[in-house]
Amino acid sequence: MHMNKKWMILLLVITLLCSMVPGQALADVITASAPDVTATSYIVIDGSTGEVLFGKNYQQQCAPASITKIMTAILAIESGKMDNEVTVPELPDFGDSGAVTVHLVKGEKYTLRSLVEVMMVASANDAAYTVANAVGGSADKFVTMMNEKAKELDMTGTTFKNPHGLDEDGHVVTAEDMAKLARYAMQNETFREIVMIQQVDWKGVSYEKPLPTTNKLFSIMPEATGIKTGNSNNAQRTLVASAQKDGRELIGVILGAADESIFQSMKKILTYGFEHTKIVPVIQKESLETTLQFGEDKQVRVVAGEDYSVIQSTDNASIISYQRRLTNVELPIKKNTQVGVLEILVDGSVVHEVPLIALDDARKPINWLFIITLILSVVYIASICSRIVSNIRRAQRKKAASRAKTVPVESKRNQYDNLVNSVEHPTQTARTTTKKTLTSSRDRNPRG
Repeated sequence: MHMNKKWMILLLVITLLCSMVPGQALADVITASAPDVTATSYIVIDGSTGEVLFGKNYQQQCAPASITKIMTAILAIESGKMDNEVTVPELPDFGDSGAVTVHLVKGEKYTLRSLVEVMMVASANDAAYTVANAVGGSADKFVTMMNEKAKELDMTGTTFKNPHGLDEDGHVVTAEDMAKLARYAMQNETFREIVMIQQVDWKGVSYEKPLPTTNKLFSIMPEATGIKTGNSNNAQRTLVASAQKDGRELIGVILGAADESIFQSMKKILTYGFEHTKIVPVIQKESLETTLQFGEDKQVRVVAGEDYSVIQSTDNASIISYQRRLTNVELPIKKNTQVGVLEILVDGSVVHEVPLIALDDARKPINWLFIITLILSVVYIASICSRIVSNIRRAQRKKAASRAKTVPVESKRNQYDNLVNSVEHPTQTARTTTKKTLTSSRDRNPRG
């Protein structure tokens, strides 16, 4: 009882324990001082954490144009078919839309990778359609895959209608959604390699030409690492871009810009992001957070399950705090299982939960009194059962004996007679008595 009370007090103390860390954090707090961008909407996020640094109207739906191809590319890469040879299908009539193509012809064969490269670098729409057909079985089925992936990535303001991005009613995205997609895609090494290509030497069956990247950010910002441009009547200019500096990567999205000044605008907002924000580490993976004590000689170390940092504005200060919330600390505890979370708070609001992991095993103490009691109970129950069985058998024997005594005597005689009658006896042949007649000699010799 004393040990249980001690354990309960310790658990209560640990659960209520929290530590305060002075510092700063960013939750879209520098928008007011961010540079002005002539566009419908824009956003800048941190590539490692996904946290929004600043932006404008970034949840407003807009036509995306060819930045749609980011989704087409990542689905193609994740299909695992990049080295497969695919056949160009019957292509739609792109008409007078001014759509960029590499003049693919039905029946031509190319590797899927080569088509993805020319689609992302030169924005070839016929290549995008061919990729969709090869991966999805048809363009329509592929569009379904696109929307399912968007849902998986929590792109709640996005609906795809085609794989290339040409204007179509209902084909819309938000800057925030495209930033989520870009961050996800840039974690794939193959995708990252492709979007950094600055020229494709295309050698098609009927068309051969060096094709430079449409992403002119590469020429004005050395830190640029990708990603994709777009341009259409409804969408105007669109751009998703990324840049790395001092080991840190930022991702920007601009939708609805009027002209090619979009590249200068992107450089400006990405540079501003690097200069006015920084990463502040909060928790390091496997750092010891607390120790659970069970009895006098049993301990379980609890550590952070992941690294976590917050983005901090250099222009203002916020308060970072964290508190432990233990949810699974009853014995037994297995090593490497989650026993709670470390809630990260910025200005009193929870922004993230770091899993807390047990570093040790801890079994329940052996309750010998319970075990002995259980064994004695089993023995006692077994003896009772044995006694019951013996009584039942004894009663059965008595009943059988009683039946044997009450059988009628006449019945026994009948049984005996039947037994006797059933035995065969040999037939006795009666003896025949021969009478002999004695005569005198006189009779035998009569006188003549």
